[in-house]
Amino acid sequence: MLAESLLTLAALAGRTVVDAAATGGWEAAEHGYAQLLGRGDAEQTKLVEQWLAETREQLASDAGTDTELVRTALAGRWAGRCADLLEENPDAEAELRALVQETQATLSAEGLSVSNHAVSANGGVSTYAAGPEHPGALATRSELAYSVGQAGDAAAARDQFAALLPVAERVLGPEHPDTLAARASLAYWTGQAGDAAAARAQFAALLPVAERVLGPEHPDTLVNRHNLANFAGYAGDAPAARDQFAALVRVRERVFGADSPDTLVARFNLAYWTGRAGDAAAARDQFAALLPVRARMYGPDHPDTLAAREELAYWTGCAGAAAAARDQFAALLPSYEKVLGPEHPDTLAVWYQLAHWTALAGDEAATQD
Repeated sequence: MLAESLLTLAALAGRTVVDAAATGGWEAAEHGYAQLLGRGDAEQTKLVEQWLAETREQLASDAGTDTELVRTALAGRWAGRCADLLEENPDAEAELRALVQETQATLSAEGLSVSNHAVSANGGVSTYAAGPEHPGALATRSELAYSVGQAGDAAAARDQFAALLPVAERVLGPEHPDTLAARASLAYWTGQAGDAAAARAQFAALLPVAERVLGPEHPDTLVNRHNLANFAGYAGDAPAARDQFAALVRVRERVFGADSPDTLVARFNLAYWTGRAGDAAAARDQFAALLPVRARMYGPDHPDTLAAREELAYWTGCAGAAAAARDQFAALLPSYEKVLGPEHPDTLAVWYQLAHWTALAGDEAATQD
């Protein structure tokens, strides 16, 4: 987990990006952040440049809306990206601090200042001058908590969202969309930290509020339904997960289309929980129907396509065809070795399944003899 000083630096860097976007010094700031977050990788640098362009366009096109809320959300998003940078590359702290100070100097030269922040004489960064309960501070806390979870510390993310939620409820209101998002994040990281039953209960309590406030087919509402179904399964209720995904697939097909990534993920989970609920043959058939769609959409060696092939092989074996499962895993293994490498955990898992179904196929042949 990042130290408080680094989290604060990331928060200031995020706000600095937003403040610079409306100034004549944008080109220098844009170049600096693209190079720093790109870390020498051409594709990553291009992606960061795209993010920066989208940020400036969004700020320029949001006249007539709540500009401060837009700026706050964008600042929080950039704070999370800078936190990820510091988490993955601790040596980048000095570069990021120097870039922030350089950008601030440009803002000062134009008679502007970085919103809601202060910098000490030695370059240290304070928290939001408007206070820790300013909406900008809350958005940044949310982004950073999410980054902590993405970095592998689900329990810390859970605890940070648990601390953030009552503040958001008091400052923004219990049914503000950002408060609902904090509730969803708390539930999600609670489940990721190992308490699937608590996550299921939290999503079950959140869902009717989201349906009323956001609408039953709002993307965030559908994500909450998706997570409720998954954590129902992880909590031991596979039939409930199966039934909830069956209903969700129909909604996502209607709202997003049959080939949308969200719909395909829901179909994958429907097949998975159908198998876990005891119907291996139905799971096999559903994965068999899903596989050509993923191969067409993503390509034969995409991880999502390989995952569908792996599940198809597994449920083929569970449905009673050990030899067919063996052959499918044997055909799948070279793809995993090529895409992920021979020692990747997922590749080793395929090795294990190949050995398992090879042994069972041998037993079948011996029995038939």
